[in-house]
Amino acid sequence: MIFNIKNFLNKQSIIQLTLLKVIFSIFVFLIIFVFLYGQNFWEKQDLRFNYNLLLSASNAQSEIQAQIPFIEELKVDKKLTKDQKVSKINGIIQSILDINNNNLIGYYDIDLDLIARNQNQIDISFNDIRSIIGSKNELNKSSNNNKVRVNIPTYDKGKLVGYVWAYAENTDYVFLSFYDLSEIIILVLGLSVLILFVIRKHFKQIELYLDKFCNIIINNDNSKHEHILFKLPELKPILDKISSFTEGLKQVNLELESSKRHINNIMEGISDGFYALDCKWQFTFVNTETQKVIWDDQSDLLGKNIWEVFPQGIGSLTYDKLQEAMVQNDSMHWEAEGFLIADQFFEYHAYPFEEGLTVFFRDITLVKRQQQEFARLERLNLIGQLAAGISHEIRNPLTTVKGFLQMFGSRSKYEQDKEYMDLMVSEIDRANEIITDFLSLAKANLDNIKPNNLNAVINKVFPMLQADAFNNNKEVIFEPNILPDILINENEIKQLILNLVRNGLEVTPENGRVIINAYIQGDRVVLAIKDNGNGIPEEIQEKIGTPFFTTKESGTGLGLAISIGIAQRHKATFEFKTGANGTVFYTIFPAQPSICLENGPC
Repeated sequence: MIFNIKNFLNKQSIIQLTLLKVIFSIFVFLIIFVFLYGQNFWEKQDLRFNYNLLLSASNAQSEIQAQIPFIEELKVDKKLTKDQKVSKINGIIQSILDINNNNLIGYYDIDLDLIARNQNQIDISFNDIRSIIGSKNELNKSSNNNKVRVNIPTYDKGKLVGYVWAYAENTDYVFLSFYDLSEIIILVLGLSVLILFVIRKHFKQIELYLDKFCNIIINNDNSKHEHILFKLPELKPILDKISSFTEGLKQVNLELESSKRHINNIMEGISDGFYALDCKWQFTFVNTETQKVIWDDQSDLLGKNIWEVFPQGIGSLTYDKLQEAMVQNDSMHWEAEGFLIADQFFEYHAYPFEEGLTVFFRDITLVKRQQQEFARLERLNLIGQLAAGISHEIRNPLTTVKGFLQMFGSRSKYEQDKEYMDLMVSEIDRANEIITDFLSLAKANLDNIKPNNLNAVINKVFPMLQADAFNNNKEVIFEPNILPDILINENEIKQLILNLVRNGLEVTPENGRVIINAYIQGDRVVLAIKDNGNGIPEEIQEKIGTPFFTTKESGTGLGLAISIGIAQRHKATFEFKTGANGTVFYTIFPAQPSICLENGPC
């Protein structure tokens, strides 16, 4: 119980607590007042009550005393019987006592043993009355029966003839006393309530001014300081300290804002992406570069959980490295794909600090692709150099072997081995074709570059392509469009078209078709060759164009490498799109004559 009261008091404000203390003080004062005043009050009430009782009895005794001579004459009248005497005397006394009816008042006649009393009071026995009567004029304050009694003797010519008595219950005394006391208590309580109301009103006013004072401090409105301080001058020292402290805070805030702007300008000025995460993986800072690179939504990333924004990143290398940096409190550096675009690569640097992580990242997609392209070109260059170096040395022996095989095959004694001779000759021819492909990778032939129309070049090789398709129960379709002339080497473009179409025919099922389309796209001329195959599997798409890489059982893996080399020598872009319905290879040529000879003008 005491603990609950203590908690209740601790939750109250100073003003409320002060008001409770005032109420408690008034309550204690009332208790002391009632205790001190009550004792004196009851003594006075006792005297007052008995005085009133005695006064009533005295008044009645005076009036009865005036009738005593007449009553005594009735007593000695021999014409009247005792009952008649009692009746007449009782009537005389009763008429007197009925006037004094506030208390129970009566008269006792000694000679007749008569008790007369007023009729509007409680019943009382003769034994009760007789116990009141004494031999002297006295005031009994109490009795064994808890009743207040008064008796006054009555004389006739010096002879005691009777008593006037008064009778009252203690409950009457207490009731009347409490009635008087209640008036005082009600008055005191009324004054207390009034005092509390006035105190509460003043406290409310103080609270109102304190609230205004707080608003002035919060809003920094100095124009109202004088009015508040006039009402509450005690607040002036507080205001001076707060003003001094506020000025210091303002200066610190200005310095912090300046530092924040400076840091933001630095972070926004760097070309790298930068973001900060707290310990709950929520973004606390994101620069503009980050917003552009990894977040295509217009909403702000601040306050959002990185793994809720990028759930696809959970389980990735970046996720593992960030977790490791956060847990081990160690900086991490790695390269990985981005969260939004699969073929986008970034270089990451994560640095932990007390509240979380800072992460720098840089888009290295172009660098990665250039590295891959340089590696591929390096392989082509090595292969070209190898081909150029050994092709001549290999072809001469092969030509000699082929000649002797043909000579032996023409003699009759080798007739039975002619089939084997022809097989060896065909294999030598196949080896020569591979050497020729090697030489195609190596040479940077810019001879015979001249303006030509791509439609005309396609038409020259189209019959050959149709024949290849017809022999395999397939179809080649050419969809020409109006094209400008471009600078090309006709023989190399023919080889490029033959390589791509024949590759398409190989993967196209029977009754399928390969479509050749040439059209203008902006300032470029596009050669598109589409097959009806099943597409290129994702796991080998990066290896397309790598020399000697092939999925065919008898392929050399040089066809696409040669085609890509031809496109590059013509400053053209070589691309492809693949899916379940087939693959489209695009060779995109500049529409303007932008190919320059190795040692001549454009």
